[in-house]
Amino acid sequence: MTEHTVITILSSSLVSGGLVALIYGLYLLRSKQNDYRNEFYKLVIQRRLAAYEAVENLISAFKTTVLDTNNDPSRPYHAVFQDCTEEGMANLAMLLYNVSSKGLWLSDAVFQKAKELDKLWFNLGKPEDLTEFGKEHYEVLALVRADLESLLARDMLTMYDVKGFLQSKASACHTFVPFSPKTGWGKSE
Repeated sequence: MTEHTVITILSSSLVSGGLVALIYGLYLLRSKQNDYRNEFYKLVIQRRLAAYEAVENLISAFKTTVLDTNNDPSRPYHAVFQDCTEEGMANLAMLLYNVSSKGLWLSDAVFQKAKELDKLWFNLGKPEDLTEFGKEHYEVLALVRADLESLLARDMLTMYDVKGFLQSKASACHTFVPFSPKTGWGKSE
């Protein structure tokens, strides 16, 4: 073998080895990027599932209907309004807070629907008024609960689409709506 042939063989093996190493390195880099993205998506999905669990707890609170002690069928209310104490009021407030505090991880439609309950909540006075409040707003609360259930089921169908969810959050137009105890949400005094 001539010296020229040996150099050609060695250089072609070095070039092919370098090319294989470069391709393998790019493959590993791409693989690590995909692993990072997948781990991030898992984290987002976990946070979203925790938020939807809070919504599910809120929905469950409005599932059971009860009647007054005189069993008057014209005045039903949800069982969550039976406990007319500070603790009962605090429990209901905590259900609402658990949903609103996780609003970032909910779809805008679910968050807006849950805000309807918050708006109603501001009409409530003292703990003693809980049962009467529940009776007065029974139908509205039942409709909001049914809407939340539908929205929750719809969102579960696309929970895997993290990129689409994040894009919807990035492009959404969020505005501040002031609340006044005198006039309500978004109304001037």
